[in-house]
Amino acid sequence: MGTAADVEAKLRGWLADGTLVPEQRLPSERTLIEQLGASRNTVRAALAKLIADGSVRPEHGRGYFVCRPRRADPVVRQWKVRSSEIVAESATHDFERRELGSAAGRRRQAYVVRARRVVTTAVFSEDDRLLLVWRQRDAIGAGSWALPTGVAEGDEDPALTASRSVHAVAKVQPTGLHRVMDFQPLADVADALQVFFVGSSQVVASVPSGEADGHVAEWIPLSELPQLAEDGKVTGVAMILAIHAVLAREGSDVLRSLKRVNLSRSGS
Repeated sequence: MGTAADVEAKLRGWLADGTLVPEQRLPSERTLIEQLGASRNTVRAALAKLIADGSVRPEHGRGYFVCRPRRADPVVRQWKVRSSEIVAESATHDFERRELGSAAGRRRQAYVVRARRVVTTAVFSEDDRLLLVWRQRDAIGAGSWALPTGVAEGDEDPALTASRSVHAVAKVQPTGLHRVMDFQPLADVADALQVFFVGSSQVVASVPSGEADGHVAEWIPLSELPQLAEDGKVTGVAMILAIHAVLAREGSDVLRSLKRVNLSRSGS
């Protein structure tokens, strides 16, 4: 069997006919070399192809394992944009009217908000506080706490946006920034990509008041977050992610209190 393509085809055949099943360890490289009559480099090149498409994964010190098959997307009616028109625009948002059509010839109209990329950052202090910003929310007519956010400028690196937006409200530079996830909070009506970062700060100085700019920033103790959540004083998907995903690592009374808040809400 000489070439990497031949070895790859053989391995894919084993995956297809059930010779190799999900979570099964592949034969060792030495065994594959002997069974398939190929060199070590050829076997490794074939395995690299399988790793690249997610068929096989390497585990350090243990060998190669068959991955579980990825879930296929469900088949639903698909709509294609036949035409579009910007009906209103601002510095951060466009409002677009779209004419959509399906393969079966159906037509419908949709209005979509297109927004610039927003970066949200959860910054934790060494003494277990989280940097939050209080703002009046025009859409709901009330104020709430949220994480520092910034709009990416053009092709700006999201990490730079995160650092810039935190410095703007607290005059500190976050360290150890880690990109946790990207998400679309309003995918049905808006193309508004959100990027979520987590970082830390050793310097927790008094935050200058931004009241004249329509916001006030504070370092809030983590122990107060459950009560703020229960009182409805925190809003936004990114804020909920910060509480439920990031604080889950604490394994502390904070997390247990948050679980009690969720239980009380689900029972109301």
